[in-house]
Amino acid sequence: MAEAFLQILLDKLTSVIREELGLLFGFENEFKRLSDMFSAIQEVLEDAQEKQLKDKTIKNWLKKLNVAAYDIDDILDECKTEATRFEQSRLGLYHPGIITFRHKIGKRMKEMTEKLDAIDEERRKFPLDERIVERQTARRETGAHLK
Repeated sequence: MAEAFLQILLDKLTSVIREELGLLFGFENEFKRLSDMFSAIQEVLEDAQEKQLKDKTIKNWLKKLNVAAYDIDDILDECKTEATRFEQSRLGLYHPGIITFRHKIGKRMKEMTEKLDAIDEERRKFPLDERIVERQTARRETGAHLK
């Protein structure tokens, strides 16, 4: 289950980077760094899930990772929502609320980056096997292809 959510989160981060929301709010480097961290963690996730049954420290690490992933997901959702709101206002990207939002999200991003650094550092202490993970992208099927 964590693997699927992490894949969705990575796809969301990629989308945010591609849509340049990070650039809009000034967090493009942080979003890229988070994407790199989650990609590295994803490589050992399958092994960690198998080993958590026998090792409580790995189980606790997975819990911390899960909480952090959901927190990052919340931040991404909030950024998308606020970007839409600012773009729809008549002031656009010159809306004064953008500064307040950047400050608020900036503090949360700093906290999350520190948490993820600690989680990533903890991951390196475990004897986890890296496995190559193919990133799957969802494909839409149209009526012509369905039988």
